[in-house]
Amino acid sequence: MLFLFILVVGAVLSFIGPWWLIAPVCFVGCWWLPHRAPRAFWQSAGAGALLWVGYGIYLLAAAGSDLTAQVAGIFTGGASFATGTAGVVLMLTASVLVVALVSGFSGLAGLRMRQFMRPRRV
Repeated sequence: MLFLFILVVGAVLSFIGPWWLIAPVCFVGCWWLPHRAPRAFWQSAGAGALLWVGYGIYLLAAAGSDLTAQVAGIFTGGASFATGTAGVVLMLTASVLVVALVSGFSGLAGLRMRQFMRPRRV
């Protein structure tokens, strides 16, 4: 349920806002749908990564230009091993890693904030 919530709400918000809107979505999702800490982190990270892979491929296909390869050339310094498709895959991998970490830690923060605000009764 948490995975699906993050995918649906994150997909809608990614079309109207910046990339970092996945962090509040994961935070609210893990606050609202509590789980254990490892599950909250990995489900948030996995949903964020899957969402960003899909969105990145969509942007690559819809761009109609070689913009992603040019940006990859900026970050790789024009190295010969990272030209063409390899550079695009390298950029997508790096961005997915960043988004997975951001969304995972954001989900974990949402769970921990819920536990902090509503402590268990003994």
